Amino acid sequence: MTHQRAVLTDKQRETLEFLRDYERRTGQAPTIKELREGLGLSSLRSVTQRLEALERKGFIKRDPFRHRSITVLDHINPFSPAGTIQIPVIASAGADAAQVYAQEQYGEYLTVDKEMVGDRKEIVAIRAIGNSMVDAGIKNGDYVLVEVGGNVEDGDLVVALLGDMAVVKRVQFTKDAVILNPDSKSGAYQPIVMQDDSKIFGKVVRTISVQPDKEEITYEPI
Repeated sequence: MTHQRAVLTDKQRETLEFLRDYERRTGQAPTIKELREGLGLSSLRSVTQRLEALERKGFIKRDPFRHRSITVLDHINPFSPAGTIQIPVIASAGADAAQVYAQEQYGEYLTVDKEMVGDRKEIVAIRAIGNSMVDAGIKNGDYVLVEVGGNVEDGDLVVALLGDMAVVKRVQFTKDAVILNPDSKSGAYQPIVMQDDSKIFGKVVRTISVQPDKEEITYEPI
């Protein structure tokens, strides 16, 4: 079962930070129009979608009877006393994840509940491309949280590097080879046998599923 957690997309985090900064500078909340202009968005609906997501997650509340109706709540995180942590998104599967990770050139972060990663130390996020892992609950556009260098066993979901390119697959250890298997009944995807220039980057510990129709994120434990 999928459970909603206090996970902010990059856009939602940007909106929350704008709200906090605006309130510090002016002593009041912005209007929807001021939010649209400040965030550089093309439509008011884009603003309200972000606000709806932040309100569902408990980071703000709105009063429909007030003009400047947005109140940023003061607590760190309504879901967990442990608070939140920012996870760098190092790449999309199929992109040059190794270079980005090595150079720490992170352009995006996910703000997630600390309970999602526990006491694991080195966690990064990668966005899945394609549907080769759909039967493992990983769809195109979803994020996976990866424990870099985590202990990997046969059958685990992993991120592997083929050269510098990242792929999300289910690993199989045999006597003669390490095989990266898709998890899809479609038959459109083939196993990959790891070569000398390949290595396992880390173990997938969470799947973060993006709901594109309402800019919402949920997660599944692995």
